[in-house]
Amino acid sequence: MKYYYFHGYGSSPSASKAEAMREILGAENISAPDFNVSAEEVSDLFDKLIDEIKNSNDEVCIAGSSLGGLFALYVATKAGCKAILLNPALMPMVIVPKVTEKVPVSTVIIAQKLSLYAYEYYNKDNISVWVTDDPLINHNALTKPYFYKGVKEYIEFDTDTASGHEFTGFKNVFEKYIKNNK
Repeated sequence: MKYYYFHGYGSSPSASKAEAMREILGAENISAPDFNVSAEEVSDLFDKLIDEIKNSNDEVCIAGSSLGGLFALYVATKAGCKAILLNPALMPMVIVPKVTEKVPVSTVIIAQKLSLYAYEYYNKDNISVWVTDDPLINHNALTKPYFYKGVKEYIEFDTDTASGHEFTGFKNVFEKYIKNNK
């Protein structure tokens, strides 16, 4: 299986979650694109990734964190692959203003369009959602009822296992999931 890691806003392809995936699965099995580029470049990157995944001979799974969770859901929906969404920021109009005042309105609008597309067309059998006690995203009020009726898997981790928006404890959770589902 081939894995991708999509980082969140203000993070990078070398985030601790990407590094944990490389350590567990081997660096050669993980691709982690950099989304710290313009909206136009992100759009081009989506097109490239969708083509790459559709033309792959491997089964593919995208793990995406926060805003990367929205990106992962969008690309997985278009490419027809699996996705694991980690504390996903799937309602950008609500979440982004909490993060920073420097995010351009056009970026928020583009993210909201991705969100609406993914909500309309996602394959619930391919989507797993993993959430923690996230102080940034109230998943009970925003994410869970809006998106996840009938998804393959929706797991809310207790604070002893994983916690916070950064998903502290991800390495142990991911390793356990991978070992049980290979």
